[in-house]
Amino acid sequence: MNTFPAGMEADYDRIEKSKIISSVLFGNRFKSDQTMYEYLIEFLLVYTSAKDDNFVDGKMCFHNLTIEKKLSYYVEPRMALRRFVFYDKARKKGAINADEKAYQQMANILKNKMTGMTDEEKTEYIESIQDLFHGYAVVIKKRFWGAQALLPICPEFMLCGCDPTEKKRKASVDWDNDPISVDNKFSFDKRNFLARGGELYYLHLLQGLENQPDKKSILETLLNDLVAVQCAKISKMASFVQDSWEDEMGFNKDDLVQPLNLSFIPETAYKECEQYSVDELINYLSCKMHPINRMEILAKGVMLQILRMMSWRVEDVLGQEKRNWIVDMKGNSKGNSKETIKKVAAESYGNLESDFMTVLNKIARQMNISEEEIMTEVQKAKKDSLDIFRAKGKELQCIIPNKGSFERFSLSEDIIRFLVLALISPGEKMTLNMFLDKLYIHYGIVIGANEYKKYLKNNSELDSSLASSFIDNEQAFQNFLKETGFLKELSDATSIVVNPYTNILKEA
Repeated sequence: MNTFPAGMEADYDRIEKSKIISSVLFGNRFKSDQTMYEYLIEFLLVYTSAKDDNFVDGKMCFHNLTIEKKLSYYVEPRMALRRFVFYDKARKKGAINADEKAYQQMANILKNKMTGMTDEEKTEYIESIQDLFHGYAVVIKKRFWGAQALLPICPEFMLCGCDPTEKKRKASVDWDNDPISVDNKFSFDKRNFLARGGELYYLHLLQGLENQPDKKSILETLLNDLVAVQCAKISKMASFVQDSWEDEMGFNKDDLVQPLNLSFIPETAYKECEQYSVDELINYLSCKMHPINRMEILAKGVMLQILRMMSWRVEDVLGQEKRNWIVDMKGNSKGNSKETIKKVAAESYGNLESDFMTVLNKIARQMNISEEEIMTEVQKAKKDSLDIFRAKGKELQCIIPNKGSFERFSLSEDIIRFLVLALISPGEKMTLNMFLDKLYIHYGIVIGANEYKKYLKNNSELDSSLASSFIDNEQAFQNFLKETGFLKELSDATSIVVNPYTNILKEA
């Protein structure tokens, strides 16, 4: 199989020999433990990190594909900053005695930089900064303090994967004689939580930007505005905490930076949706909006785009027309049409799940996995593919209900917000019919009767008499858009969908 980037045959062969079906299908790799926010964090971590072993070149930009070498990136784990934010609020599992000493030492370092304050006032000030930073926590769960995560509103908040390796650290960390060991004896390459899903998303964008220098430049400008401009004050504060630690402790940054290698995606896996992803990101990131809301909705939008990647890849490998996402607008339609849409949408979603299982079995047989092993290996692959698709879809409220039967596609308020801002440029508008058509083209989303009729042309087994039931479904969607402020009714027959935000790129 050809890979992107090229020259990753050894990595692919290793995956194939290990019988990892999901990685052969989608690329290395989607993993069930990765949270929604960690997909976005990992994507932005790759983007913002240095791409060269001088630890400087390539920051805040995409990899340069004209240079023939293995794609790597160099992360700054910032364990001191993490300890400062999470240590005192987290369970102490995974921590060692040296972490407590380092935590106390950080407090002393920061206090020594404050003047004209009592010790009590200094403590209160430090605690207020910790609370401020911790307010941006998005992944806590029951993890040890070094594996928790912050909303990536600035480069300092983009924290790489970290395994506590408690037993190893107890033996190798020597706080008194080798204090840097308290920060660099973790394992940063286990990929347990930042499991490469964000890397796969990054690679599909990188491939989509090949031979498009103008769009690449625009997207880099917008991503830099997202993470380096809007929250510059928070960035400066976080950098001050980490830099104060490194300076006072005499640590060399070269001894803290960790190199990581990108893996691969199948060369033809996502080409059909890459351009859509690029254009949608450019539109969305061009909207001038509150930086926190902008980031939170982006996390959901990126996850939606990843679900599209997975869904379209499945149908591509099966060599069949894509199964469209028939959307039930949460049963808001009335009467018989409500039950009709529910049943049709549930049947559509069920067919997609069946396709996932069919393709996993197909790949398993192509890999010559024995009959004795095939059930076990397919179940492993299901956990890291279909189960991710279902779980993340439910988290986004794009698959309903959360529990129970008749699982089907729907759209939540935040996802509708992302779709409007991603498909319509800031300050622009289009008719409702045009917007529904664009949803159909970009995502295969079927809401109204017109889109259902288009879908029928490629699916003769569907019942054309059901098309009328989608009129109420479309009306429910129209009402949703109106309630969220994206719809304007010009007349009884004409409604327009509006992106009300100003364009960052057009500001003076």
